[in-house]
Amino acid sequence: MFFNSQVFLYLFLPAVLAGYYLVPAVVRLRGGARRTFLNAFLFGASVLFYAWGEREFVLVLLGSLVVNYGLAGAIGRQQARGRSGKLPLAAAVVLDLGLLVGFKYTPFLAANLSALSEALGGPRVPVPDVHLPIGVSFFTFQAVSYVLDVYRRDVPPERDFLLFGLYVFLFPHLIAGPIVRYRDVADQLADRAPSLDQFAAGVRRLVAGLAKKVLIADTVARAADLVFALPAADLTPSAAWLGAACYTLQIYFDFSGYSDMAIGLGKMFGFDFRENFAYPYAAGSVTEFWRRWHISLSGWFRDYVYVPLGGNRAGAWRTYRNLLVVFLLCGLWHGANWTFLAWGVYHGAFLVLERLGLGALLGRAPRPVRHGYTLLAVAVGWVLFRAPTLAQAGAVIGAMFGFAGGGYVAADFVSNQLLLALVLGGVACLPVAPWLAARRPAWAGAAVAPAAVGVVMAACMIGLAGNTYAAFIYFRF
Repeated sequence: MFFNSQVFLYLFLPAVLAGYYLVPAVVRLRGGARRTFLNAFLFGASVLFYAWGEREFVLVLLGSLVVNYGLAGAIGRQQARGRSGKLPLAAAVVLDLGLLVGFKYTPFLAANLSALSEALGGPRVPVPDVHLPIGVSFFTFQAVSYVLDVYRRDVPPERDFLLFGLYVFLFPHLIAGPIVRYRDVADQLADRAPSLDQFAAGVRRLVAGLAKKVLIADTVARAADLVFALPAADLTPSAAWLGAACYTLQIYFDFSGYSDMAIGLGKMFGFDFRENFAYPYAAGSVTEFWRRWHISLSGWFRDYVYVPLGGNRAGAWRTYRNLLVVFLLCGLWHGANWTFLAWGVYHGAFLVLERLGLGALLGRAPRPVRHGYTLLAVAVGWVLFRAPTLAQAGAVIGAMFGFAGGGYVAADFVSNQLLLALVLGGVACLPVAPWLAARRPAWAGAAVAPAAVGVVMAACMIGLAGNTYAAFIYFRF
């Protein structure tokens, strides 16, 4: 079930909100009985949300839930007896990562093994057709962070299976993040008291995220898809740059829109999730970009990979190695394709170069130069991310810099709707809105905000009615 589907917006969400808020009031539940009902109801709704599209694969997630709950408890019991708890930790990490590898990387590994075998004169290796459960990367990383935090004694193992189940299954963040740490929501799982102001803020955030997806991301996506579907030899530089620019906006507004909707939905049920984006296209370096982009993922790799490898504490060259390892894994996390690995190494190389002195040089450059450098580096990287093969990525990048003589130009793909989306996207991806909000009079917020939310929501509903909804990009990760 997708946040931008009419089933979710018109049926599922209203029904869940009604049951969540009305049933305890009608039945007059109080105290512990009320908390138990709210958690059980939301857990059941979240299981239904996932099973709606994945059906029997919900059993995979339920199995992961049971295993991690049991092994985290075993870690806690062993440590209480003076033991390390390494054995159940290792079992949990192996099982979690094994689940991820089995579903996500088995076809990729088999295909490459088959190609290598045939190149050496050996037999062809069968490539299995494995269904990739939605959100497997996100719930796997959440499970690994939980058992590691229990092992490190950062959090105690959760004794209440319902609370742990709600943490894993909570539908606002279940299938595409943000990656929520147990320690950040443990108190909210146990007890929360949603306020009217928090609920209203959640509605505003939900509508803002929906607008990012429907009005901007889906509009520029059509042009990006057309450009990337063409043979690179048919592109001119203007068409290639248009495709790259459209995808640069698409992936930001698609994923930050989902994160906004997840954060907004969380608030509507009394949860406060951490921010996942901080205007990354306003960054003045690639290093700064990664402090602002997909913050929950970059924080996960920092805390569970980069720091354990030694971080920047073991000398410059090991720091560079650690950065490259982290971004290689980050690319691999995004998908089983050589293009994702290349994209990860590409970004890791920029972070190394900036540590080697490029960052200091950028620090002395004017802000527009730093901003232009970052946008150029990131946009070229997105071509690697978007293209299905390294060959096509190289050809599109070549076309961007003049190494093509095709017949398609940017004007062949431009419409008034696309131009409007490009302008809105170009403004909205920079911190213009908070700048304006800080300067508006106090009365304007109370008067204008509800009307603006209503107008934007109406525009989104018209957009959804006129087009078949498109899945969020990060659902496939």
